Amino acid sequence: MDGNEVLSLVLVKMATSPVKADRDAIARIERECQADITKITTSLENSRIIAEALNSHEQGKGLKILATGLFWSGVIGIATLFIRPSYIWCGVSLGFVSGLAGRVVEPFKS
Repeated sequence: MDGNEVLSLVLVKMATSPVKADRDAIARIERECQADITKITTSLENSRIIAEALNSHEQGKGLKILATGLFWSGVIGIATLFIRPSYIWCGVSLGFVSGLAGRVVEPFKS
């Protein structure tokens, strides 16, 4: 359980508690947030789902960057092999760097 789930469970327990102090605390929270407790717990759940989606999206990003660099190093390396075979390592390294740079700069295009 992460923090949002625990907080949601505690808020629901306090909202259904027979203890007057718990109900008063929930009323203060609702007053501060200007929303009822179900909307607050739903908002917490939605923020958790969004955070998980963003984290899963970011995990594959490094592998895509590396794969693009390797692809372009192969393409430019093969092209260099036919044009100037003595400069193949230069072509491979330039291809790798240009592939990495292209993938890294891609999200900043507007």
